[in-house]
Amino acid sequence: MTSDIKTVHIYDTKSSEYLANISKEHPHKTLKYFAENLHKKSNVLDYGCGPGLAAEYLANLGHNVTAFDASQNMIELVPKHAKIRCYQATFDTFSENEIFDGIWASFSLLHAKRIDLPRLLTCIRRAIKPGGLFSIGLKLGTGEKRDTLGRRYIYVSQTELCQLLKSSGFDVFDHITGKDIGLDGVNSDWIFAYAKAQTSGLY
Repeated sequence: MTSDIKTVHIYDTKSSEYLANISKEHPHKTLKYFAENLHKKSNVLDYGCGPGLAAEYLANLGHNVTAFDASQNMIELVPKHAKIRCYQATFDTFSENEIFDGIWASFSLLHAKRIDLPRLLTCIRRAIKPGGLFSIGLKLGTGEKRDTLGRRYIYVSQTELCQLLKSSGFDVFDHITGKDIGLDGVNSDWIFAYAKAQTSGLY
């Protein structure tokens, strides 16, 4: 199972604190850039949606948004919106086939096991239409460890992330890097990669 019980429990107990932290700079430039590259009225997935700020932003732009998270308390914070369908799920239980025009995975897959990343990215490729937009945000670095709160994290280099996406059926066309203070109070480097699902091949 890729979802870490301890990590999910921390988000359950600190969901309000997490919402307050990410609300400080919302919508973030990474989300705005994602939205700028979407077609009008797209079907979008917020993969690991947390309290649903990104889902609400995209829905307010006219997109039809599906959102899921492993934390039930996070799901309860997702704004009630006619264009948002949200539900509780883990990375392992999510499974769709070419139904989304875009998928937004902001700091969610960094809680998976490194060994599971290729499989999960391939699953995401199956869920997105050929030519569809995919954005993933991860922390930059090396290795795998728990933070001071106990959450499990994997760290990647830009090269490693691009290779993982290419192997999973995506063509990276841009990226944004930055540094922010997280829920644990640590100032961490991060990267968002923007890619298009390849239009040929079976994944």
